[in-house]
Amino acid sequence: MEAQSERPRRSSDPRWQDSSSSRCVMRTTPRHDPHISVAMATYNGEKHIREQLDSIARQTLLPCELVITDDGSADATLQIVEEFARHAPFPIAVIRNESRLGYADNFMKAASLCTGDLIAFCDQDDIWMEQKLQVCSGYLADPQVLLVIHTAQTFTHAGGLGHCYPKFSRSGILRWGACDPFSNHPAFAMVIKKTLLQFVDSSQRPARLHSHDHWLWFLAAGSGGIATISEILTLYRQHGSNVYGAPQRLTFAQRLRRTARTIDYDEVADSELQCSNLLAHAAEECPEFEAHLKDSAAKLEFRSKLHLLRTRIYRQSNQFLLRAGIFSQILLSGGYFPDSSGTRLGPYSGMKDLFLGVTGIYRLVRFIARS
Repeated sequence: MEAQSERPRRSSDPRWQDSSSSRCVMRTTPRHDPHISVAMATYNGEKHIREQLDSIARQTLLPCELVITDDGSADATLQIVEEFARHAPFPIAVIRNESRLGYADNFMKAASLCTGDLIAFCDQDDIWMEQKLQVCSGYLADPQVLLVIHTAQTFTHAGGLGHCYPKFSRSGILRWGACDPFSNHPAFAMVIKKTLLQFVDSSQRPARLHSHDHWLWFLAAGSGGIATISEILTLYRQHGSNVYGAPQRLTFAQRLRRTARTIDYDEVADSELQCSNLLAHAAEECPEFEAHLKDSAAKLEFRSKLHLLRTRIYRQSNQFLLRAGIFSQILLSGGYFPDSSGTRLGPYSGMKDLFLGVTGIYRLVRFIARS
């Protein structure tokens, strides 16, 4: 790669303009097939961002662009980006937000500004393996795959390696209907087709799916296939400033408190019905994925009804026969059957409702959790 000495140029493209403080760094380098954009959201990332930028520049398949939306950094983050951009082997666009958006909306804004057919989400403080984009793009060549997610390994600032998060035991493709739309997976390990962003306006996403991670997975699970990769393609840095670090194992007391909190499912039912309506509307706008989106909307509507029934089990505090009757109604409808698609509640919920709800033991659990 021949070093470039010119200063970053300001773009006249209105796509990159910001009403308060427009800063743009663009370079005219050849585009690379497939066209992969990298969407990075930054905020006070001066400590680690250069390592991440260097790892992107080392990719065996270079991105066609790096789009950075900055949420008002008060440190040297943008200066480091500008220095890197002088010799970067791909175009870089930097947009400074007029007001703070928060990490989720900041990422969604970055993604909306990307021009590539594929979009890789990038945290400011991780390190990518050199083959990440090349490996992920191969799976996205499948027309039915809308999202690919890979294994990552945690590490600390001292260089110590930890457990894998997320972790996938094998690589493969989960066809539509094979995964729960409400599963929790991190976006830093995801690469998506830009088509996914066109299904539903992200400003309409419900509170349950406010995180860009949850939202993207939800859309992909409801409309197409998802590819999982067992290979470690990102080092996920753990430090005191993580918005969300890798999840830790819960203690028994923490599990007990969580169980005591989640026995009123009205809010869950409302959220699922709202999500069902969003997918039904998306089906009208996306003929290519209409059948999948309609079926997913119907499944979520069914699950919403199950949660409404489930709530009634825990509200009949002095009526054992009523609790047992509602449980039987869910059981006979297939609501407790095993299911990986998120359509039904599953056996674990059935055991919880039987042993905590029908028997009335949940009242004791709630008392213990409060004490």
